Amino acid sequence: MGLEFGHRLGLSRALTAVPLSPLVGCYQELVARQHALGLRHIGEAMVAPGGRLRVLDGVYVSRAPRGWRRVDGATLRQSATGDPAAGELLLRLAELHDRDRLALRRVLLYQLTELLQGQPPGGRDALAVSLGVEPGEVPALVHAAGARRRPDPTEQAAAEGLQDAWERRRLGQAARLAAQLPPDGGEDPFLAKRLRQIAALVKETDDSLAAAHRLERQGDVEGAAGRYLHVARLAADSGRALRGLVRTHRPAKGAPGPLAVELLAADSVRLSWADDADVTAWRIIRLDRSTDRRAPSVTEVRGRATGGSAQDPRPPLGAEVRYAAFPLREGFVGGPPRVSAPLLVAPDVSGLRLADGRERVTATWTRPPESFGVRAVMTGPDGSDREIETVDGGFTAPGLRTGTYRVRVRCRYRTADGREVESPGVEERVTVHPWPSPVAGLVATAQDGGVRFSWTGGEDGEVRLVEWPGDAPPPGSELGAAISALPTPLAWPQAAAPGVLVPPAGAVVRVTAVAVRGERAVAGPGIRVEAPHPVTALAAERTAGGLARITFAWPADAGQVTVSVEQDGHRAEHRVARSVFLREGLSLPVGPSAARLTATAVPRTTDATVVPPPAAATELPADVTVAYRVVAGSRRPLRRRPATVQISLSSPAGEVAAELPEFVLVARPGTGSPPIRPRDPADGTTVLRLSGEELRRAGRVEREIAPGSCRPPYALRGFLLGGQAASVRLEEPSPATLVVR
Repeated sequence: MGLEFGHRLGLSRALTAVPLSPLVGCYQELVARQHALGLRHIGEAMVAPGGRLRVLDGVYVSRAPRGWRRVDGATLRQSATGDPAAGELLLRLAELHDRDRLALRRVLLYQLTELLQGQPPGGRDALAVSLGVEPGEVPALVHAAGARRRPDPTEQAAAEGLQDAWERRRLGQAARLAAQLPPDGGEDPFLAKRLRQIAALVKETDDSLAAAHRLERQGDVEGAAGRYLHVARLAADSGRALRGLVRTHRPAKGAPGPLAVELLAADSVRLSWADDADVTAWRIIRLDRSTDRRAPSVTEVRGRATGGSAQDPRPPLGAEVRYAAFPLREGFVGGPPRVSAPLLVAPDVSGLRLADGRERVTATWTRPPESFGVRAVMTGPDGSDREIETVDGGFTAPGLRTGTYRVRVRCRYRTADGREVESPGVEERVTVHPWPSPVAGLVATAQDGGVRFSWTGGEDGEVRLVEWPGDAPPPGSELGAAISALPTPLAWPQAAAPGVLVPPAGAVVRVTAVAVRGERAVAGPGIRVEAPHPVTALAAERTAGGLARITFAWPADAGQVTVSVEQDGHRAEHRVARSVFLREGLSLPVGPSAARLTATAVPRTTDATVVPPPAAATELPADVTVAYRVVAGSRRPLRRRPATVQISLSSPAGEVAAELPEFVLVARPGTGSPPIRPRDPADGTTVLRLSGEELRRAGRVEREIAPGSCRPPYALRGFLLGGQAASVRLEEPSPATLVVR
């Protein structure tokens, strides 16, 4: 066997040198899959463990028990079904073989050569055997690998990326990579052929571009566009061709609309256009205008876009750009582009809102974070402009007369080269209306069961008194757009006195004065008004120990009630809480003379104008006591005398009412020990009745109990009857003395 690789072997398609480039597309992706499986070269995916490879006149794998089998697409697909782990790699190799029958051998030789050149010369034979190469082919392979200069990283990257650039028609990139390789292909005939093709295509595109420029200068836009389109089809990365197509773009009458662009934010531009059913995909580019008269740079935004829309996530801040959408046919530019209007990548403020106030305009907005400042210019009703000093998020311009104003707000940006750029700006109009003078002071005075309001200020408008739901706006708040939401004026009825309003019972409200003029209003001060519920059903009754028991119906919503006692020219107030009253009742110390009692609810607030309700009142008569006792009669057989009852009237204050209740004595017979006392005047037999008038005249009366009134034994009990019974206290003796046997 000769020393040169394939030298005088007579082998079909034997090479005279190892390849300098794999010349297959997506080679790096292929290598990544291979390394992910732990394979050193693609041949290890083709043979079984312990198998051998032949590479001189094609790619063969050893067959058991003896013989060789040529590797082709069918073989690789069959192997893929039996090896799920390496299935994707084997299918990819099958595709390479189907496209180019020499691709497998070229890739395999390229990888084996790379591995051998990474080993010192003395160990290359052993390495080749360990890589699975048939021992008979090892000397020629090792000799050929040693005879070829090992490429540096730049040459290796160019060799492995050249076919990708060629297949994608990125002619400029392919030419740059070709410049890194030997001009003659380094004895690699396939690489030499590819380099010649690249050089020829570069010359053709240069000639076409020169012709296009000449036609463009001569005014033949259509002819120039055709030349530029021809170059764009041949060289997808030709910025000159793409820029030329944009310059010579002339939309035909009736053609779909242009490319629409919308600046969403400083870091996003949305593109939309009328899609074409005949176009499978679009290529989107951005042209960035230069500031030094150079040609605009061309940036790929989306290699393939569908559906008539796309988005540029990284536009250059502060630059003026244009976008072009090129229709793709078979993956390459197939016609003139859709071109957008120029767009300045400088977002404006968002949410600009203008509001008028009293002789002023207030503006608010949201500034993009990329902007370093905002400039606002106001144009007055007379057409004069003035720049307004802004703070972060808005401004307030005071001292304005009535009229319509225009406000334009621009954001300021600093570009990458240090220039300052302003956004196009947003503009709004606002009218400064006449506003009312605010109410300065509000006073509420309780009067005649109601409240009288008075105020100062608000002279040039209507003053409305309203009950604000929730928290009222602070005094001086301007209510422009909110005037429609103003509460209705107070609907309280008028009292008998003019100008006095009667709040509803139980009301605790805050009344606010609002000055209104046309469609503008200004909130004024507020004042709290409370109208407690009245106390009803007040009654008083004297009890033992110089006390009076007080009863009444507790007023709704009240927490406390004040009970006043007027007696002997003195007045005493007693406050009771609801919980104590309901649990324990109310007893108050009183003197023996007559007294007047009143009760009112205690206001729930401390800062309110209180409209007192009519006070509940009752009269407590002087302390008048009716006392009685029973004197048992004699029970001797011959000298039997009946029991007697002594009734006496007393008043420590010397005040006896003109009408006194009637006194009755009731007996209830019984055999118990002792007999059960009567519970009420109807629970037994009346054995004595004494009118109040008789008792008032006599002061002390003694009467016998008729012997036949009731059969002993029986229990007696006295009762007071009549309308004044509650005002006279009945003093009863011990129950044991009221039993007659």
